[in-house]
Amino acid sequence: MNNTFNINRFGSLLAFDGKKYIRSFGLSLAILCGLNLVLWLLTLIFNFTMPTFPRWGVIYFAMFLGIIMVPSKAFGDINLSREGVRFAMLPVSNLEKYLSYLLFCLLTPVVIILGSWAIDSLLTLLPFGGFDHYIKHLGIMGIMKDFFVEIGALNNVDVVSETNEDFQKVFSMFGPGYSWSLIIGTVFSVGIFMFGNLLFKTHKTAKTLACMIGISYVVSMLMQTFFMAKGIFPWVDGDTMGISADLDTITNFVNGAMDFSNIINAVLTIGLYIGIFFKLKTQKY
Repeated sequence: MNNTFNINRFGSLLAFDGKKYIRSFGLSLAILCGLNLVLWLLTLIFNFTMPTFPRWGVIYFAMFLGIIMVPSKAFGDINLSREGVRFAMLPVSNLEKYLSYLLFCLLTPVVIILGSWAIDSLLTLLPFGGFDHYIKHLGIMGIMKDFFVEIGALNNVDVVSETNEDFQKVFSMFGPGYSWSLIIGTVFSVGIFMFGNLLFKTHKTAKTLACMIGISYVVSMLMQTFFMAKGIFPWVDGDTMGISADLDTITNFVNGAMDFSNIINAVLTIGLYIGIFFKLKTQKY
């Protein structure tokens, strides 16, 4: 039964894990979804208008907090010597345990984004407070366009006009690769904290964050050294470090580098989730 799948058995496991999830993480989930209410209250108290960009930032900050918190709060006992025995003895297969663990952890950021967005939209409907514009987009391209529109409106400038070449060039920097990068990065981050929850028995979140920061720093330094050594930055003059090409060249390079980075990150993400399955399968108590 180790790697079999039965829909009825899996449904019972989802119900069991769902009750545990709500009991352990339900209140935290509600608080994270309502963080934009704090911004709205500030606009009400100090009588100012809050643009969509910082509100969008708070939504994604809440999402990342949820990603960090949910594995250890809702499933923090699955690798512990005493409490984990109950998890190990559940009459379900390893595959079903893995899928349930995966489902709740992946759904958490989705629920936070949609819940926060819904609450923000309801607050925007109110005739008082400082939320004058809806957050119409959740992707990086849409939110940046909305941001420029709002800033332009303050100065009576139509920044999104097709004739506004400066805006079109700047906006082209935020190609579809950025949205895919956000999605892949989110899924990867979920996997990192799921894996850390299985790997560490105490101080799970702190240790995972420390490892994540340390590895990210080392990788970024290696990549920067590689790019500089190979002269991959085409718009940088090696002698003066001055800008030596136009914005179109920079945009094409950045978007190309983003697409390449997304492919690498997608491969790493797939490998990470395979590793989580085998770690869960071979967990010792």
